[in-house]
Amino acid sequence: MVERLVDEDNNIVAQWMLLSNVPKEVTATTIGTWYYHRWKIESYFKLLKSSGFNLESWQQETPMALFRRLLVVSYATLFVWKIERSEEKNAPAVRKFLVQLSGRLIEKNKEFTTPALLSGLWVFMKMMNVLKIYDVEALFAFKEQIGDMMGMEL
Repeated sequence: MVERLVDEDNNIVAQWMLLSNVPKEVTATTIGTWYYHRWKIESYFKLLKSSGFNLESWQQETPMALFRRLLVVSYATLFVWKIERSEEKNAPAVRKFLVQLSGRLIEKNKEFTTPALLSGLWVFMKMMNVLKIYDVEALFAFKEQIGDMMGMEL
């Protein structure tokens, strides 16, 4: 079965062949839909493993600890996906802000990537926690102290 991805002007963006051993009664559209969902699952695991959460370096020792951590990162992923798909008027500014916080490089023609949004969200949450502990004047004092230690102005 050949599957095609087309844009809104009906131009072919991508084309690939799907090989399957399912019975012939299953339509090509159904198989294509299955692969579409499978690809979403694969993208989620890529995010867990290498682009955001580094799943393979987790050191939880019990199944319950692993489950809790997986639950937290799954929630964070859902939150980021919601930010990605948001059509609210301030959504582009929020996405741009998170990408800037992430420090990740994005291709010229892309506005954002899921890993960049995730990384930026992590930095933002840490910033919010710091602002609960220190006031702005204390943060600027730290900036000066660190600059003095480094022998340069930050």
